[in-house]
Amino acid sequence: MRLRKADGSGSVEVSPAGAGPARHALRGRHGRVRGLAAAVVATLVASVFAVVGITSPARAGTVWPGGTWAPDPETYGITVVKDVPVTMDDGVVLPADIGYPTDRLTGKRAAGTFPVIVQQNPYVFGGDPDSFFVSRGYIFVSVDVRGTNRSQAPDGGPLVNPLFGPRIAKDGTEVVDWAAHKLDGSNGTIGLYGCSQLGINQLFTAAAVGPHSPVQAIIPACASNSYDIYFAGGVPSATVPLFGQDLGLSGDKHAAENLAYGQQLVAEINASGPRAYHSSFWQERTTDASMAASIVKNGIPALLWSGWQATENPGALHFYAALQNAANGRPAAAPLPPGQSTTGRYQLVLGNWGHGSGLDKSIELEWYDTWLKHRNTGIAATKTPLHLYEQGSNRWVKASGYPLVTNYIQYYLNANSALTAGPPGASGTDQVTYAAPDQSGSTLTYTTSPFVVGQTLAGPIDASIYASSSNQNINLIATLQDVPPSGSPTTISSGSLIGTLSALDGSASWKDSAGRLILPVHPYTADKAVVPGAVNRYDIRINPTAWGLAPLHLLRLVISTQASKDDCSGLLGMPQPCAYTAAQQASLAGGSYQIARNSAGRSVVNLPLLPWLQLPTARSGATPTSGLSSEPLGW
Repeated sequence: MRLRKADGSGSVEVSPAGAGPARHALRGRHGRVRGLAAAVVATLVASVFAVVGITSPARAGTVWPGGTWAPDPETYGITVVKDVPVTMDDGVVLPADIGYPTDRLTGKRAAGTFPVIVQQNPYVFGGDPDSFFVSRGYIFVSVDVRGTNRSQAPDGGPLVNPLFGPRIAKDGTEVVDWAAHKLDGSNGTIGLYGCSQLGINQLFTAAAVGPHSPVQAIIPACASNSYDIYFAGGVPSATVPLFGQDLGLSGDKHAAENLAYGQQLVAEINASGPRAYHSSFWQERTTDASMAASIVKNGIPALLWSGWQATENPGALHFYAALQNAANGRPAAAPLPPGQSTTGRYQLVLGNWGHGSGLDKSIELEWYDTWLKHRNTGIAATKTPLHLYEQGSNRWVKASGYPLVTNYIQYYLNANSALTAGPPGASGTDQVTYAAPDQSGSTLTYTTSPFVVGQTLAGPIDASIYASSSNQNINLIATLQDVPPSGSPTTISSGSLIGTLSALDGSASWKDSAGRLILPVHPYTADKAVVPGAVNRYDIRINPTAWGLAPLHLLRLVISTQASKDDCSGLLGMPQPCAYTAAQQASLAGGSYQIARNSAGRSVVNLPLLPWLQLPTARSGATPTSGLSSEPLGW
């Protein structure tokens, strides 16, 4: 492969770790050559990193996180055994494809036993055992999820993918038991692997296996699941209608029954049935703080991975905080403010990318080597297990707590479209109508004065807006923008809330040290009509961010009432209110809203502000396995 140089002056050819059959033959015949080959590869990797602009730390032996590890060369080949039946306790058969290490000279299965990496895959793609891990001394098992691909009911009848229902967790525990105790060549040590549905399946399995299980490490990438993934402030997002379409993601065998299941789900949501709310259906499919506590109790280290443009990033941040809290004996669902003790057993990489992007197999390999092969990689010794890409300043930063600020700063909606650090100087209201954002009168803007020395936004954000409506519902979208001295604004983050589901769970919501609301939690369990003309407070959760607001830039709050067509055309980005239920459409149509800014209704946005560039910069760069994405390397 070719890597672009950091200075943009061309590229360099990089071979995969390992130096070909001849060297591997020597390594197989002479044990002493193993250390020499590893040293050669470490030197090669270090030189590659130097070319792409990464400087090795002075005290460390390698450029990788922890400073004492480098990827092994490709020691083994791979042979794949396909369609191995794994039978569940109800008779359902989940076929597995197994990648075994082989001797590179003879092509025969390598002698001995190996740790096993398991993925539970529901897709028609991505099911092949990964040779990157197999070639470095792992067995790789890819097993079909029930109701997808080749899975088979006992009587040959229909099977449905239950979309993270309780049966998925039970299947996961049975697959783990099989891989640890019945799989030929397994040494009984298991790691779980995969992104998106595969990552979510890891979490359910790791929470269900119990203490002292064979599972010794997980990497739940692109993985969070909850009502908030599919609904934006109580309104179905653009993802919900896709459940009722045949997207062909899980193969043809069970397509008809899965399509019928999805269409029934969409119809029920549109008719404001139970699954349009945060009912038992969503609650039992939620990757929440109690699940994090179970994973900690089960003693399983977890490396989370997400991106700022991915739908799962708020859930990943909350799950990170819950893991750290549970590991240190604190209430799992509570905030994790700076200064609290943390452990390197639970880490999160959150980069400048979308769903499914930014993954680095070498860093994943290091995580598995640490916990499945018990190598002293140094990766777990970090005091800053939260690795964040700070947008705006475009750098990786080191952190541990979430939120990163204990004392939020309030900015008030004021007259003349101003957003000020002081309360409103005079009472007033601003009118906005329920309409698409490109229609006149459908948006309001409130802008700060320039931040002369810059600021950093670091954490979740609340916008508490006092408003009245002309009808029995209201829908508000709050968007923060970075406004440079010249040029176009850039969206930082946004959030939304529908009035009929705006009840606040004060006990579950997060507050700062002064009691200010910073992360509102809404039950979303039942509608309550808005009284026309009555002023109510609407607490909007603006999705979390780490954003550097450069000197002389301004911060703008935009209040709108409908998402744009562009916001509703994407998939697996941050949820937007796009697919209103029939009842929501009827109650919102023709609405006109009055936004209050007075002593009785001080509309405010609570901001997690730090000084510009205060968070420490982490060493970073592209790696030979990052697909040219910048990765945090100074853990």
